[in-house]
Amino acid sequence: MREKDYSRLIAVGDIHGQFDMLKELMRKIDPSDRDFFVFIGDYIDRGKKSREVVDYLINFKKEYKSVFLRGNHEDMLLDLLGLDEEAIYGLYYERNGGKFTTLSYGDAGSTVADLGHLMPQEHLEFIKDTKIFFETDHYYFAHGGVMPGVPFDEQKREVLIWIRHQFINYPTGLGKIVVFGHSPQRRVLITDDKIGIDTGAGYLKKLSAIDLFTREIFQVSYR
Repeated sequence: MREKDYSRLIAVGDIHGQFDMLKELMRKIDPSDRDFFVFIGDYIDRGKKSREVVDYLINFKKEYKSVFLRGNHEDMLLDLLGLDEEAIYGLYYERNGGKFTTLSYGDAGSTVADLGHLMPQEHLEFIKDTKIFFETDHYYFAHGGVMPGVPFDEQKREVLIWIRHQFINYPTGLGKIVVFGHSPQRRVLITDDKIGIDTGAGYLKKLSAIDLFTREIFQVSYR
């Protein structure tokens, strides 16, 4: 992806099943074919409408140029269902909001283990196809972040998806800005070497996006 080919480079924060917030956010952004979108991961769990979110994103991908990163919640689900041998921590999926995704696809009698047959194949393929990282001319994108002081091409998969404080609290030492989600911020975090765009949609707070070219922030609150 060459940044100069697009009018806006928009990064979208953790959605966590908040379909109504996602729709409102996109109305504010007003996508066009001159935009490039990077969704930072965690599309499912905690919110009540994970199915609607995934369905929306599948259709969005068909219309607008976009990349979808793997969040730790997608990784846990894939591990639980045995769909990615590198995925981890599936044992903790249900207690991290997976029960809400189960209700979204099934009913009160469904369990997280049922998601393998409750979820449409197109939804499972969408989640399996998510990327661990993405890179443009001036930015690295990873759901969790990076290990400070380690070259980007030597970053471990688990770090890119799961790291938190060790990344946030120290300079990255990289030549590009790292855009991340995963660790909720009170507001969009912008520093010299990192931009954090998870503003707590999964905790009934805010869903945010940012145009990285202009630093314009788009944001909606839970209601």
